[in-house]
Amino acid sequence: DSVVGFERVMTEADFSGLPYLQCVAKEALRLHPPTPLMLPHRANANVKVGGYDIPKGSNVHVNVWAIARDPAAWKNPLEFRPERFLEEDVDMKGHDFRLLPFG
Repeated sequence: DSVVGFERVMTEADFSGLPYLQCVAKEALRLHPPTPLMLPHRANANVKVGGYDIPKGSNVHVNVWAIARDPAAWKNPLEFRPERFLEEDVDMKGHDFRLLPFG
C-alpha cells in the first residue's frame, strides 16, 4: 500500500520498491526455470568444477533444474518459500552457483 497505493495500478517501476515481490519472482524462477538446461558452454581452458576435471574444449551442459532442487544447495528445496531470499545467505550480486537461473 505504501509503495503503490490504491489510486493506480502497479507498474514495473514499482518492482524495486517491493522486496517481497522480488523474492516471490526469484523463488518462482528457482523452482520453475525458463529452461531446465543452460545453453551448452565450451571450456576455454582446463578447469576443475565441483571436484571434476573439465578439459579444455569440452562441452558443458548445466542442469539448472537439478541445482534448484539440490538439498545440498537449498534448505527444503521443493518448498515454495520466497523468504529464503531474505533469510538465507544468498549472494544475489556475486557468483553464487545456485543462482544460475537468474543469469
